[in-house]
Amino acid sequence: MRATIVRKIFGRKKVPAEKPKKVYPVVEDFLVLATKYFYSIGVVPYESDEKPGFGLHLYLGFHVANLLFVWFTMMVFVVNSVRDNEDFLKISMVVGYITFGNVGVLKILVVQLQKRKLTSLVQNLKSLFPQPNKGTHEDFDVEHYLRFSKLISKYFGRLYVAMIVINSASSITQYAIQRWWLHSANVELPLPYVPLAPWNWRGSWTSWPTYLLQSTAAYTCTCGCLSADLMMFAVVMQVIMHFDRLAKALREFDKRCTNGAEEDLNELRSLIVYHNKVLRLTSKMNDIFGVSLLLNFLNSSMLICNVGFQLTIGISLEYIGRQVLIILSALVEVYLICSLSQMLITASKNVSLAVYDMNWLEYDTKFRKMLVLVVMRAQKPVSLNATAFLSTVSMGTMTTFMQVSYKFFCAIRMMYQ
Repeated sequence: MRATIVRKIFGRKKVPAEKPKKVYPVVEDFLVLATKYFYSIGVVPYESDEKPGFGLHLYLGFHVANLLFVWFTMMVFVVNSVRDNEDFLKISMVVGYITFGNVGVLKILVVQLQKRKLTSLVQNLKSLFPQPNKGTHEDFDVEHYLRFSKLISKYFGRLYVAMIVINSASSITQYAIQRWWLHSANVELPLPYVPLAPWNWRGSWTSWPTYLLQSTAAYTCTCGCLSADLMMFAVVMQVIMHFDRLAKALREFDKRCTNGAEEDLNELRSLIVYHNKVLRLTSKMNDIFGVSLLLNFLNSSMLICNVGFQLTIGISLEYIGRQVLIILSALVEVYLICSLSQMLITASKNVSLAVYDMNWLEYDTKFRKMLVLVVMRAQKPVSLNATAFLSTVSMGTMTTFMQVSYKFFCAIRMMYQ
């Protein structure tokens, strides 16, 4: 009652709260998870408004130096073990870790060397990204592609994190159970990846920092492998989105352009320009990620052969879970690459099919000639290319990959016997 009297005297009215403005997705939303994993090891994949400080460069230097240190320790262990004719199974396990570490270092190096190209690629993605309004985002169906991209990134990232956590924590878990639960005597903390260090770590407090250094190196190479893949997946999803939008625009061309021949030609020219921009985007994408793709296939093939060999010659139970996660991660990685590349092929081919669905017979000769050019270019499918060695990646590549990996596995098995 009093509040009503006061409002009448002073003329105050209750102002309705403004509705919050809808926040539309942007390019960075596709790249957010890959960027976070990169930043967790000090890598800045592309230039942005926020300049990295000196501390971040120092942090990256620590990760790289530690990774090289652990890598050198593993190499020394393998050379000494082969020379002394020690346990072949342990040697093959360490060789698998070395292979994985090599790919992690090389991917980080590729990203750093191609930072300018990545920056240019992100800028091109931003220039082609839909304008922040409801109608445009619904036409492109941005939310659908963003959800699918995040779904792949989230669960693939979780698989890699689970792999590295279990591999790094299994030794210390085994030590804790034996010492504090079973109360076993003379229990030593085993190192997670290679039982070698430049100092005497056995039975000493130095075993703990040595354990931490090896686990940190494993995390570094995991983030290097994972982040590059997630960034490539995010770019591929956006390219697929643009191809699908182009095909949709061509199919609906008749409904939108009814104002004369000149308006139809102008609209078609704009779609051709859009198509050319998307094609140039795919060329940049393959130029940047081609080496990473080739490393993925080589690394996964070697890991599958190596781990499969270990599992068939009688590996101990404490290592089975660790090795199964490694081989599962390699298989899922190759499957996702081939599957997304197949989706890219299908989306690029749909452009030519969309032209066939148009009522192009109703248009004049000049319009038809322009459509022929679109069809001719769209008939050449766009896919992920692993440099010149593997020019077209598709689901057929997955079959070939498994066949080649099995042949190498049989060869290693026969040599061992």
